[in-house]
Order: sequence, then structure tokens, then C-alpha cells
Amino acid sequence: MGMDLKVALASYTAAEHLKNSLITVSQLLATVPSYPEAERPGAARMLVSLLGVVRGDAHRAYQVTGEQPFQRTTETLSEAISLTESREYDQAAERVGGAISQVTTAAQGAWGQLSANGLV
Repeated sequence: MGMDLKVALASYTAAEHLKNSLITVSQLLATVPSYPEAERPGAARMLVSLLGVVRGDAHRAYQVTGEQPFQRTTETLSEAISLTESREYDQAAERVGGAISQVTTAAQGAWGQLSANGLV
């Protein structure tokens, strides 16, 4: 027996939302090194704030669904925040890439359950 259909729907929608947010954050992280040196600290602070919002979304998704990929995403984003604060933008972007993989895993599992029940 797979996951409950309500959980599958919540998981799928949360995963798709997170994936879009994470792709945006990843693209923004990639741009910071090209900024003038004086602008990088402000850009990093903004990205830390944005990463915190996305981490909150991942945490709520875990609370609602109990799906482990969302918990792992939360932890991975905490690492990305620390790396961004340390100006390790490439490593932070790698962590965000890992988070994209984690939420994609959640989406695939949920999609499979929804598909098996003829809902998508």
C-alpha cells in the first residue's frame, strides 16, 4: 500500500513548489561571485533570507506529509545557509542542487501514487 492520496497530493504540490524555489535560489547563488566585491555581502544576506524561507517551506512539507526527502531538504538547506554566510557560494549551490534532487524524489513517489489511482 502506498501513501494516502491526500498525503500524495500534498507531497507532490509541495515538491513542485520547492523545486521551483530551489532552482531560482540556485541561479541566484551562481550570480553572486560576478557581483562587485562591495555588493556581495548584501547579496549574501538576501540569499540567506530567501534560503530560510525555502527551508521553512520544506519543514512545513515534512510536517504535513512525514516524507523524509523534505526533512533531508530542510537539513541540506541549513548547510547551504551556513555556506552562504561563509561566502562559499559554489558549495552552497551544490547543496541546493542536492535539495533539488531530494524534492524531485518526493515528487516522483507522490506522482506514482497519484498516477496509480488515475488522478494524473
